[in-house]
Amino acid sequence: MNALIPALAAAALLLLALGIVLWQRAAHGARRQASAQYMARQLQKYGAPGPAVTERAGGLEAWHGNPTGWNNFLLRAGIRPTRHFYITLALRVLALPIALLVLMNATAAAAALVLLIPLNLLFIWLRVSRRHRRIIQQLPDFLESVVRMMTVGNSLGAAFQNASDRTEEPLRGILGQARRAGSVGVELDVALRQTARQYGIYELYLVAAIVGVAIRVGGRTDHVLERMSAFMRDLTQARNELVALSAETRLSAWILALLPLGLGALIIITNDVLIVGMWADPVGRKLLLGAFVLQVLGSFWLYRLSRLE
Repeated sequence: MNALIPALAAAALLLLALGIVLWQRAAHGARRQASAQYMARQLQKYGAPGPAVTERAGGLEAWHGNPTGWNNFLLRAGIRPTRHFYITLALRVLALPIALLVLMNATAAAAALVLLIPLNLLFIWLRVSRRHRRIIQQLPDFLESVVRMMTVGNSLGAAFQNASDRTEEPLRGILGQARRAGSVGVELDVALRQTARQYGIYELYLVAAIVGVAIRVGGRTDHVLERMSAFMRDLTQARNELVALSAETRLSAWILALLPLGLGALIIITNDVLIVGMWADPVGRKLLLGAFVLQVLGSFWLYRLSRLE
């Protein structure tokens, strides 16, 4: 029975760490949804095609931008699931637990393994978030380039191709994927919507809707794209200012939420007898359960506090 106590404690650390990651993803999704609603309101306010977008381009309410699998998750991080990647990931996760298993005991190795798995997932998720922000920052310049090409007489398809060739990574690769789908017979707006869903870029989905309206109905698409570019710039600037204002709060929340997990893992790795002894004592067991409950409640309230941004 006592041998299971460190494993249960390690599992609790894993659940708490995964909970923090999921909370951060939920907060990021809520901010993206608020940004999308703001853009939709602005497009409707300035006369952009609202109902037409829904009827002609597949409907914005059909948006599903969440990852549907592990490969899509890696794709959004710009990682190719090759053999080299999985070997590197296995070394990151297993090197320290194997060393602790040889030098110390199985409990320390299990605690390190439980801690390293969510940390590596968190690293990939942070890379996804950073890459997504970079793509959003590149979109206004791309749209302005498309508008300039159309102003001098290019068609929408030619302007899209020329502008995407001049765009830097990572947006260039995403647009290139949409172009390759278009080259095999898929319409440009459909290819853009598929790419937007795959990479979770709602703003690109809006661009696909406008392109679909232009292909099927016509109109001054360059004016609408120019307005959308201005909206995206304003939205990005406001988002950056908000992130800067809330940086101290979010950093404090991360530190206060992860510090107890790190200390708990360190205690289990270096002195698991202490945890076993506390669990065997009635008062120590109450203290451990109380610490677990306080950690869960504290992480939740810190998450709520960071969402006030």
